[in-house]
Amino acid sequence: MIVNIPPAVYRESDCDSFTVLGKRMDTLSFHNHPFAASCLGHRWTSNKADLDKSLITKLRPDLYLSNSGEPNNDFIRDWGVSMPEVEEPHYDDDRPWEYAIYRRQFFNGDLSNEAGLRERLGSDESWMGWVATLFTEKAWCLLKPIVRSAEKGNASAIMAISYLTHRLTSSLERITRSNVGEVRKISSGRFFWPVLHTPHSEFKTKQRDSYIANIHVGSKLPVRVDRARWVDDSLSTLTLELISFINYLRTYPKERPTFDPYGDFEDSQCELGVVCWGLPELTKVSAKSHWWPVVREIFLFSYPDPLGVEEFREMVTYEQDDSSHFKSAFLNALRDKLVSLARR
Repeated sequence: MIVNIPPAVYRESDCDSFTVLGKRMDTLSFHNHPFAASCLGHRWTSNKADLDKSLITKLRPDLYLSNSGEPNNDFIRDWGVSMPEVEEPHYDDDRPWEYAIYRRQFFNGDLSNEAGLRERLGSDESWMGWVATLFTEKAWCLLKPIVRSAEKGNASAIMAISYLTHRLTSSLERITRSNVGEVRKISSGRFFWPVLHTPHSEFKTKQRDSYIANIHVGSKLPVRVDRARWVDDSLSTLTLELISFINYLRTYPKERPTFDPYGDFEDSQCELGVVCWGLPELTKVSAKSHWWPVVREIFLFSYPDPLGVEEFREMVTYEQDDSSHFKSAFLNALRDKLVSLARR
């Protein structure tokens, strides 16, 4: 994360740059780093000594893009997944900021107020919603060691995680029956939604018709999920990651949330993000007219020579092993995929 932006004179001489919609951008115009196809295992590092795999791109000052060999598609699975925001009390509110106080206690191991907070969570005090966030944060903190142990093959840990997952998923389905409107606000922005799967055809049909159909999973995503005309291939995943990268900047809050315990937001939007604020909703028309010029420049800044990336060579069919011909073919395929993924 860039904390202090250097003077323009320094940036023009010492930073690699590109142009988006007539505006100069460089390596410092992003929140953290330029785009990297993590779905293919690509990672940015600022220390060349950290490079343990092949170098893809070097950008000034001191940014290296390499292939880690560890593809990660979590951005699709986790799209829209986040903890609820905790609002800071209004300045003239005489209540102390209890969330911060009790959070400090809980994470220092002091759970002496747990019973009292549990009672208040079930009260009619609507402003007590932060208790649910606090309890969930602490629960996840306690569960992380069990998850890591399960990943290493601990049978008891695996059983514990499966038990808890079953109970929570079953509870979510039951909660939805009487709170479908609230649940739909969340599920409509998700790619995935947790369900209890069964091979029993009758139960599966009933679940689909009475539960899944009512929560409209993915209905408000910038891309079409239901009746999608795309397959789970590398080019689709790469395009989705580019859309996710730009959509994050496009929907970045114009005012920083009053409370940001995870450090998700910086004090202000980055330079590229200001440009992305002007992008309209992704549609098949805007994909060509507005989004593609931005996608193209962001992608080429990180990957100026697509032919040099083995994974890209496997995504499209091309006749000549020539850099310029391949770049043209690849960009055309990327543009067409962007349009096809648009919701309407």
